[in-house]
Amino acid sequence: MIPYPINEIADRHSICRLKEERAAVDMSREMNIYEEELKQYNGSIWNYVKRLYQINGEIWDLEAAIRQGLDDELGLEEIGRRAIEIRNKNKIRISIKNEIVDAFGEGFRDIKVNHGSE
Repeated sequence: MIPYPINEIADRHSICRLKEERAAVDMSREMNIYEEELKQYNGSIWNYVKRLYQINGEIWDLEAAIRQGLDDELGLEEIGRRAIEIRNKNKIRISIKNEIVDAFGEGFRDIKVNHGSE
């Protein structure tokens, strides 16, 4: 099994935290594993984790009504607007993950080719 690089651990940690807080899903097992890995970086990783938590939360908020099947209430124009905003926020998410790769020299940069979030 290939271990996850730190940029993926930081991203997954932030998503688990959001699931716990917003969907009342018990993610304690995963959170404990990710936190043990993050502790190895002597606190220098937490600013990135905080930024990923913020951007993933914004993406979560934009996707919430769509995930709940409220398409008719939102209308196609609003769904399209949200899709573009989600794509733009995902660009930020990818750039944060790439910053982690650059800062720690671990993992692989996420490079999108012919993709809306490149």
